[in-house]
Amino acid sequence: MPAPSRGRALWFALGSLGIALLVFAYLVYTWRTLPELQAAIDTCTQPFCDFTTFYYPMGKAVFRSGTPLEGFMYAPFTALLLALFSSLAIHTSIVLWGLLQAGCVVLYLLLFRWLVPASLRFQLLFVFIALTSFPLWHNLSWGQVGIITTVAVLGMLTLLERGRRLSAAALLGFAASFKFFPFIFLAPFAFRRDFRFLLLASLACVAFLVVVPGILMGPGDTLTFYRGLLGTLAASEWVVNNYNSQYFPHVLLRLSGEMGLSARPYLPLFNIFSFSLAVLSLVLVYFVQRARLLHADLWSIHLLFLSIPFFLKTSWPVDLVYISFAQAFLSWQLLEGKPPRPDAPRNQLTTGILLTLLVLSISLSNMVTFYLIGDHEVYGFLGFIFWANLLCLIASYILLIPLGLSSARS
Repeated sequence: MPAPSRGRALWFALGSLGIALLVFAYLVYTWRTLPELQAAIDTCTQPFCDFTTFYYPMGKAVFRSGTPLEGFMYAPFTALLLALFSSLAIHTSIVLWGLLQAGCVVLYLLLFRWLVPASLRFQLLFVFIALTSFPLWHNLSWGQVGIITTVAVLGMLTLLERGRRLSAAALLGFAASFKFFPFIFLAPFAFRRDFRFLLLASLACVAFLVVVPGILMGPGDTLTFYRGLLGTLAASEWVVNNYNSQYFPHVLLRLSGEMGLSARPYLPLFNIFSFSLAVLSLVLVYFVQRARLLHADLWSIHLLFLSIPFFLKTSWPVDLVYISFAQAFLSWQLLEGKPPRPDAPRNQLTTGILLTLLVLSISLSNMVTFYLIGDHEVYGFLGFIFWANLLCLIASYILLIPLGLSSARS
């Protein structure tokens, strides 16, 4: 894609800075102090609670114990990476982790600019949507890794478009070294039989998940770590009742319980239904790749990101940071972008319906709506972030399923 002009880049930088200042001014006006903002967002009131409670201690213990600490649910490479921070004083580590988080937010804003050939107004629209998105602030409050994995996957796509396949594969392996679900982003390359990239990405995943931990921790401790991790994941049934879980069956359980219905026995059926919707997205990715739609890889990654709360049982808001990207991408597609296929019809009624869905999605996941609700437990319990995600997925289905069916018939 052509490189943006320096003048346009300057206006993007100035516009983004102006939006950031306005958003910060709103947050300061509304919540006054950082601890008050964090207390409103969730139970965390200190800087980066997950970092200080789980990540920093895990980095200190990884070489000593060789097993994951209670509550640590990440691969051993993540623990090794955290050891770099834990070798420093806690206050220094917090500052560095904060800089890493801020750098990832900046990269997230730039990745939309690099991946979507949108005009300046839509680039700045994304900046506004992203900086007022609840999942992003939830991630920053806890000091979580959701923004890191999101940036890594989108960065993989950016590098692929620039022909840097080895670096792209390494980024996917890096994303999978935090949480295992990024493996699903290999699907588009499998569907189009890009065996070279599949091999590179597989080697990168093996390197991050097995080789590097095996060298630094030793094969025995690496195996012990994975056994402990499996035990931790198996004992994570507490997630079912946590108001922050945006996994579809958990949202259904909470809402049915609120209506006085005892739906817990039907959780296995909810799981099957939820996984079926994730498979539907996977099938649609196959047809997107087969039809070679415009921006086929971006559409594929987009669908897979929006499928996370249908297959990932620990779908916290921090795992759904991508929602703001989806909202801006779909808005651009409807109002400015070219159709995914030249013969795709443009229908004003359909466009109006889709825009309505997007406005609702943006509203549900926005910090202003969160403030109006006034209670983070109620906000999470009702699944506002899940419904925002679902509306984006429905809009994507409406746009892409007719093209997929047309491709299947041809």
